[in-house]
Amino acid sequence: MATVVHPRVDTWEFEALQENSGWTINMELIAGEAVLMPPLGERASSAQGKLFMALCRWQEETADEGVLLQDVFVALPAGHRPAPDISWWSAGRRPSEPAALRWGMRQSVPDLVVEVLSPSTRQNDLGVKRELYMTSSVRELWLVDPDAHTVTRVRPDLDADEVFGEGATLESALLAGFAFEVARAFKF
Repeated sequence: MATVVHPRVDTWEFEALQENSGWTINMELIAGEAVLMPPLGERASSAQGKLFMALCRWQEETADEGVLLQDVFVALPAGHRPAPDISWWSAGRRPSEPAALRWGMRQSVPDLVVEVLSPSTRQNDLGVKRELYMTSSVRELWLVDPDAHTVTRVRPDLDADEVFGEGATLESALLAGFAFEVARAFKF
């Protein structure tokens, strides 16, 4: 297998490229490297959609005033510009508009990040991006694994990750009243 080399790009170059393309280039900026974001694939895309819809229903049912977005770039410290599969900002951390959203990039750190593992993103999601989120004030990270049928919850204030399998219900202290049967994410 050939080694993939990611070109080094400065933050301003990345933002200029994205701005000029209308934020349509499927590329993240991680640790100064331009990383391509290929499509997730059927099972991963399905799991992402089901979790997003469950979070949308929870927001509507609880009148949550936070911001829930899919596939939007977020500006993290040190020039990192990832595009989490799902991001949520609580009402208390919701930045004031219009500076909060620049066309395709949110100018603040989300409370919750969801990354769905796929063959093309697994290594980055479990490695450099996980570390990046945990050191950038993200309060909770969900790593959704369509192969193992699990959701791993990672929090910077806990020593051990919490793994939820198909028989479990995913809940979060961040999302009062949210409950999601993990098996539902993997029905395809």
